[in-house]
Amino acid sequence: MAEIETTKKGINKKTIIIGAVALLVVAAIASVIFINAMPKGVKVAVSNLPDSLNPVLPQNTQGLNANELIFDGLCNNEVVEDEDGNGSLVAEPCLAEEIEEYGNDKKTFLVTLNTGTEWHDSTQNARHYLSSEDVIYSFDAYALKENESPNREYFLSFIDKYEAQDDSTVIITFKKPIPLFRVYSVLAAFKIIPAKYKGETMNVNMREGENEREFATSPVGTGPFKFTEWKIERYIAFDKNAKYENFTNKRVEADTIVIEQIVDPEVRLNELKKGNINLILETNPLDRQKVLSFASEGVYISSYMPYAFYDLQINTTLFPKADGRKAIAMALDKTALIPGITDQEDVVVINSGIFPANTLSKNVPEYYDGDMPAKLPYNLAKAKKLASSGGIAGQNAMLKYPENMGAFGKQLADAIAKQLEEIGLNVEVKKVNVDTFKRDVSREKKNYELALMYHDGFDNWYSSIGSLYKTTGADNVSGVTDKKLNALFAEFDKQNETRGMIDVIDRLEERFAEDCPAVNLLTLQKDVYARGLKNVVIASDNPFLSAEKWVFGERKTK
Repeated sequence: MAEIETTKKGINKKTIIIGAVALLVVAAIASVIFINAMPKGVKVAVSNLPDSLNPVLPQNTQGLNANELIFDGLCNNEVVEDEDGNGSLVAEPCLAEEIEEYGNDKKTFLVTLNTGTEWHDSTQNARHYLSSEDVIYSFDAYALKENESPNREYFLSFIDKYEAQDDSTVIITFKKPIPLFRVYSVLAAFKIIPAKYKGETMNVNMREGENEREFATSPVGTGPFKFTEWKIERYIAFDKNAKYENFTNKRVEADTIVIEQIVDPEVRLNELKKGNINLILETNPLDRQKVLSFASEGVYISSYMPYAFYDLQINTTLFPKADGRKAIAMALDKTALIPGITDQEDVVVINSGIFPANTLSKNVPEYYDGDMPAKLPYNLAKAKKLASSGGIAGQNAMLKYPENMGAFGKQLADAIAKQLEEIGLNVEVKKVNVDTFKRDVSREKKNYELALMYHDGFDNWYSSIGSLYKTTGADNVSGVTDKKLNALFAEFDKQNETRGMIDVIDRLEERFAEDCPAVNLLTLQKDVYARGLKNVVIASDNPFLSAEKWVFGERKTK
């Protein structure tokens, strides 16, 4: 009996020890979970996190979008909502308190800064206010060749010189006379960054120095949200800038915005349906009907026509004859590519040349009505003749597309391949890893024959589109080299009069059709899926333009 009692006591002692260890393990796991817990706030799901938060340097699309949370320009693009819930863009002063003509040349403007603006790192004991030094530093950084800023070419095409008059005013001289409203839209393209970071003056070359590199991953701005945390391959968090209302008179509603990386699009949709995220920015047109069925869960779709387009880039070295390239363009019946999508006029714009077909009617409807006519319209009989004279009939080619285009990209690429069979060009479609695609379909490598691409990030006039087709353009992946085309782009870059703009665009389209280094396919309405948020109004490729207005709550049906 005594032996049995001893055994029981031993079991009890072991049980106590094991239980204590288990509690310690649970506590340790709980502390790890707590430490790594994602901040609460508006959850925005994306396939990839930004690769940089420095608006001067090259960035991926996610980085370009996030700029709007952190930074302001002398002017900002703001979203204005109409009574039907549709948004439109209006450029208006922000860090500039006032912009007025200076002198009589119609090119020079005096910018008075809103010097009450505080940078995010400003504290009660060490105030950090906006000054003309910051503007001059930012402009110098955009202009410096070594930074390889995507905005450099656009900046240099408009701005001739700039100088600080004192701490609160800057004089900016444009290359040609320019109306004030156009000044606003040009200046909205350039986010202002601080000349000093962590108490040190930054190098204009933002690729050099530890301080400059750290700025790209832990930035300081003046925008509605402050950067707070970056967990690699998980999320980036931004907290409300409580001082934003002081100089903009715009209240920031949400306390926190979290950009969360969820690579798989199906997982993103499921998380939205379950209410774990509030916004999906990267969407597939083929998912639209499925998402509409989530309406009972409080999910809704906000749509807009982006300043963007899909095109088919042609390697001009491997397709050296213009007739062969024209044959490809004229063989494509774009409205028939994906029935139910590309044949729906309310969700798609069918393009033909350099510019999306609605560029003029959207910007200057009082001067231009309807879509611009195709210079190389669908004509299968003519395409077959050109395929013969261009030496592509009976030939083989590979069409690459990036995997992030998903099922829509595959359907579009397969449809293009099928239509090109009609002119005797046998096309194999290949899905390619995103990084491999970027490397292969590049100005330097050009390791492709045909490539399906999506181009975005443009302003309403597609001012930077020359980068795709100028001989020295950073994004010229087709290899086209044409002095006349270069000259027309130079004229386009300097044009600031409406009728002159219409004329040069028409001449660009004519010349582009002669070269045909690519086939502009279509611009597709873009959707953003939302749940549990009010005031989500989208009017451009950057959904964060209205972020300061976002607030938790159910959206009212208009």
